[in-house]
Amino acid sequence: MSLDFYDCTPEERFARRHLAYVSREERQRLGGRVRLSPLEEKANFHLMNDLKMDNQSQQIWRNYEPHSHLLNIYNISETKLYSLLRTMPKGGLLHVHDSGMLNTKLLVELIERDDLWTCVGMDNSFEDFRFSLKFPSQIGPQSDYKCTWMLMSQLKQRDNQTVIEEQLKSSLSMNVHSFTNSTHLARHLRRAHRLVYGLITFRPVWRNFLFNMLEDFYADGVSYVELRSSLPVLYDLEGNNYSLFDTAHSLATAAKIFKSTYPNFIDLKLIYAPLRESNDNRLDEYIENVRMLKKQFPNLITGFDLLSLGNECDLPQLSQLRQLLHISKEIDFYFHAGESRCMDMAKTNENLLDALLMGSKRIGNALNLPLHPEILKTMRQSNVAIEINPLSNYYLQYVNDFRQHPAAYLIAAGFPIVVGSDYPYFWNASPLTSDFYVTFVGIASGQDNLRLLKQLAMNSFIYSSLNGEEKMTAMAKWQCHWDNWLKRFVSQ
Repeated sequence: MSLDFYDCTPEERFARRHLAYVSREERQRLGGRVRLSPLEEKANFHLMNDLKMDNQSQQIWRNYEPHSHLLNIYNISETKLYSLLRTMPKGGLLHVHDSGMLNTKLLVELIERDDLWTCVGMDNSFEDFRFSLKFPSQIGPQSDYKCTWMLMSQLKQRDNQTVIEEQLKSSLSMNVHSFTNSTHLARHLRRAHRLVYGLITFRPVWRNFLFNMLEDFYADGVSYVELRSSLPVLYDLEGNNYSLFDTAHSLATAAKIFKSTYPNFIDLKLIYAPLRESNDNRLDEYIENVRMLKKQFPNLITGFDLLSLGNECDLPQLSQLRQLLHISKEIDFYFHAGESRCMDMAKTNENLLDALLMGSKRIGNALNLPLHPEILKTMRQSNVAIEINPLSNYYLQYVNDFRQHPAAYLIAAGFPIVVGSDYPYFWNASPLTSDFYVTFVGIASGQDNLRLLKQLAMNSFIYSSLNGEEKMTAMAKWQCHWDNWLKRFVSQ
């Protein structure tokens, strides 16, 4: 400290110390060391002005009520900032599930098709779907639900079309449910998965679904995707089931066609992500699947995950699945961990440590991370990113107030994070823009600006599964789009 510091008045000394602390904290924040070009400085001025005007006109966060259905009550998509973020090149989307990408328009179209059977529960809820020329007797109800198969055309004769559509949307959405515990949540998510897969795995539908999904990503400012999927078995009207190879091949073909149609789209990679179970034989099957897939589709298959559907409480810890220790050199892991509300949080805490020690390249959700300083320290040193999915965390009731989201600390401390969307269409969100908006406005401090947004976009490539050369190519392509976007934004 310089000698002239002591020649100052107490007020001046306080102001200097205050400024020094604020400056250090600003540099430490995620994006705090990003240097903005003159063009970016202009864009940043307009960005913060738009945010200020939105706050004054919409007053979303002044009137914000925790536990509310955010996207229905508050007109986020009508704000200037949202429109700006939607056009912003956000880079890659590294955490999203195929089952969460069936948009409402396609959903309604599918239930209008001929030969669609639905399995209706005792409370008139939808439990399953199947396109078939005959009664789908080979598809029996599982242990966690009971239902009766009937043709959708018969159901429409009995019930009003609007009632059917609303009932179906309710079965797939997270908008109106109050989950008493993680088991209740997992049951609802399993049903949503089952319903979506029953519709989209009909072979004539699958490719159209994939192409529509990629178009939705691209229209939302996403140029690279790492999709999580269990690669569900495809079927046809005659009741024939196809192989895992067929599902993966369709995905690879759709990606190839999409890239030729939209040359600015970088790529689609797949993280094979079946459900985590207690069955050793089933895990052995998954491991053989991912080995086969990696061999047959080396440019598509990029990693392995085991989904808990938010319920780590009733499932074995990752460390109990010993087979995983023997394949870590063959395939990269991208585990969900630390994302459940259990009576005994020991298991979810252990899963977080297990994921790190098993070499997971990124960790999904990990909401209890701030409680584990040693794990955080190691993750920073090892360049392991945290995948945050703000709207998912909110609608699945892990976080009831965005302002108290654990990611607020991670952003303030400059930890490596990437923004994902999980199952965006389950709550009528956009593929990524809605989560970017909530991260920037709801979670991050008012100090954050274009530096944070740019860092988040760059992180989506830095912490992706792309190899070194692919990352450089992707970043160069993204930088070009970024610069063009800045010019358009500033000239408006």
